Amino acid sequence: MTAPPTELSICIISWNTKALTRNCLTSLFEDPRSDGWQVIVVDNDSADASADMVAAEFPVVELVRSDRNLGFAGGNNLAMAQARGSNLLLLNSDTRVPVGALGHLIDHLAQAGDVGAVGPRLVNGVGQLELSCGREPGLTPEIVHKLLLHRVFPFFRFGRWNHGDTRDVGWVTGACLMVRRQALETAGALDDGIFMCFEDLEWCMRLRAAGWRIEYVPGCQVVHLEGQSIRQRMGDMLVVSQQSLYYLFQKHFSRGHLHALRLLTAVEMILRTVLWSALWTIRPGGREEAGHRLAAYRAIFRRTFADRSYWAPRDGAAAP
Repeated sequence: MTAPPTELSICIISWNTKALTRNCLTSLFEDPRSDGWQVIVVDNDSADASADMVAAEFPVVELVRSDRNLGFAGGNNLAMAQARGSNLLLLNSDTRVPVGALGHLIDHLAQAGDVGAVGPRLVNGVGQLELSCGREPGLTPEIVHKLLLHRVFPFFRFGRWNHGDTRDVGWVTGACLMVRRQALETAGALDDGIFMCFEDLEWCMRLRAAGWRIEYVPGCQVVHLEGQSIRQRMGDMLVVSQQSLYYLFQKHFSRGHLHALRLLTAVEMILRTVLWSALWTIRPGGREEAGHRLAAYRAIFRRTFADRSYWAPRDGAAAP
């Protein structure tokens, strides 16, 4: 018998984040409104018994066990394929969702018929504002980022606007992104040619191109313990992240834009290598992280010039 539709399907990807996934699910089911929600967890071949924990402790959750790591896009597409909700939520396993937060997003979408996707205000574990939205990708924001101007002038990172105000944005992060079903059907699913990083930005570009607005809704606040699963392979993820950005530029921008991005990336890698080499010297306690980063920066610099499959990856998936 086919299960009835629901107002919300929540898609969570878990990869070796057993304790975090437990905390995330616990926070979801503390909300009285959750009785009508569909919760789907895709376990990306974890080695820490995450899937067994979900099956034992949260039997109402629809668990999908993947025999390989599908990445963010692939895992979420698998979850969205079985979602029944009129709204779908992509939610990181390293989040905690306060009671009432998701209801606020659902109600906001119901009242704004031309809004295709919304994202909340994100704060870290100590309540500090996290970057959770921004302008549409392009060369201008990349110039700011690649030349590290956002480090010198913090307003470049968060923008010159009040993050307490609801507003149209170019993208909201996939750490907590709610999309209405009609928008998903017109723009299509996530591009699983992107293994990790920038798949949410690329999706938001297609949502906007399909005529939908994207809104940042700070009346909803979610705690995000940023990048816990990514930190397990930080060096690899830095390399993959840059390849994913090349993929996005190759798909949506001109060849000239792609080559300009390569040059900016080379400058960025030089700047970051200088900075982290200095940190290696003056901060002995951080040498493990510095070592991973420096190795990644060398790999990105080399592959940006020597490996066409890296900087023009559209013929293959942007995977590690």
